Amino acid sequence: MREATDPPRWPCAVVFDLDGTLVDSAPDIQEALNAAFGPLGVPTFELRAVKTLIGGGAPAAVRRAAAMVGLALSSPDETRVLSRFYDVYVAASARGRGLYPGAHELLAALASRGVALALCTNKAEHVTAVALKALEIDRYFGAVVGALDDRPKKPSPEPVLLALRGLGATAGEAVMVGDTSADIGAAKAAGLRSIAIAHGYAKGPVEDLGADRVVGSLGEVDAALAEIGRLRRT
Repeated sequence: MREATDPPRWPCAVVFDLDGTLVDSAPDIQEALNAAFGPLGVPTFELRAVKTLIGGGAPAAVRRAAAMVGLALSSPDETRVLSRFYDVYVAASARGRGLYPGAHELLAALASRGVALALCTNKAEHVTAVALKALEIDRYFGAVVGALDDRPKKPSPEPVLLALRGLGATAGEAVMVGDTSADIGAAKAAGLRSIAIAHGYAKGPVEDLGADRVVGSLGEVDAALAEIGRLRRT
């Protein structure tokens, strides 16, 4: 029996990360990093190395990439590298590649049940808009929060809470789905339950992130949501 204080459905909202959760963006980031650093005579970054650089947004990835190759970038140099990075990254994102299997099916199933969906990512907001449109998943999200210069990034709870406000939902009604410590940390700080997905860019075992549930693919997320819902009723 549902308690009187329970909402008519649970979760009322799901907040998704993007890179490493809904889309494998590492090849696009690899292309952009190589274009950004190529004029500096840096050897090309291999895909395996690029995956270790992802997280915290493009400026953080550029700084990690520079450190990886022992390159000290001045502030003007970093600005130029980032400019080249974004030029290529926007073009690569516009191709709409890398969506993980089951993404459309999961988003459509949740939306059909009246679950409000939001996207909260550390990807720059203007790149996020291009990627969501090209991937043909923009229509599913009632709120999209990407990275801006004056906005805290995950693991801060602020972007997650901003996404929830955009949906008119509360933390107790929502679940975060992500792949890294930034996602799960933001969810915990914001008071959301969370699901960690193992196919992304976590720096260590995804089981160590402390999520309420760990899944191997997007096809397992709906069942995990149901499990979390049963647990909170016991």
